[in-house]
Amino acid sequence: MRLVAPGRPRPRRIVTFYPSEAGGQALLAIRGRLEELQRAVSARDEFIATVAHELRNPIAPLAFQVRLALDKTEQTASAGIALSVEWMQSQLRGIEQRLHRVLETLDRLLDVSRLSTGRIDLQTEPLNLALVVRDVAGTLEAELAVARCRLTITERGEATGAWDRFRVEQIVRNLLSNAIRFGAGRPIDVTITGDADSAVVEVRDRGIGISADHLPKIFERFERGLEQRSGGFGIGLWVVRNVCVAMGGTVSVASEPGEGSRFTVVLPRRPVRQPARVEPE
Repeated sequence: MRLVAPGRPRPRRIVTFYPSEAGGQALLAIRGRLEELQRAVSARDEFIATVAHELRNPIAPLAFQVRLALDKTEQTASAGIALSVEWMQSQLRGIEQRLHRVLETLDRLLDVSRLSTGRIDLQTEPLNLALVVRDVAGTLEAELAVARCRLTITERGEATGAWDRFRVEQIVRNLLSNAIRFGAGRPIDVTITGDADSAVVEVRDRGIGISADHLPKIFERFERGLEQRSGGFGIGLWVVRNVCVAMGGTVSVASEPGEGSRFTVVLPRRPVRQPARVEPE
């Protein structure tokens, strides 16, 4: 038996393990996967919080407006006074507007669910792309006025084809909304061109732009990035990408910080086979 002098530490044997190259690669892969899962959970939690916020915004004042209308109705009824038609109409318009916003939010969430399955049912019909762009732009006049962005639409060549009108409108609306949100009050240009095989829509703003490290991520689901400053679900460009793919087309972006962004959508004139398939995430 070996004796150790009192007060002296016992000798320790240190064993070092050196993982094999394959083992090291496996550990790196596991670590990378865990980081991806952590980012996915974080994005999901942020998305849920954003949804709750977006729904509460119109619902809270809606509930207040209904309560106010009920209180005034009870007060005037007890006093024997009839409410004016104008007042009732103004209250109903306010309620209708807020309900419409709630329904729009729910529709966007349902669309995320449909797109996440990887399948999109398209209802194609003959369309003039320039007319669709002008129609969508007309629905955004109020937003353009508030943002003080001048919108110019230029047509170069015929841009007709067989597409799903709702989905084309969805693409244009999302791109224009982004341009308005990040356009910094500067002009927005939409250019529509076409050739024998495809039609092209370019949406260019002169706003804050997108950094090079963020560009590869902007078409990912729940990737809010700059949208954190101004609301949004972080699904607009993800929807654009998936809808373009479903119709056999593509979407790309070129941007520099401080110089604005240019989004380019290319759609084939001929309809794709049904039902369309996209890549779920």
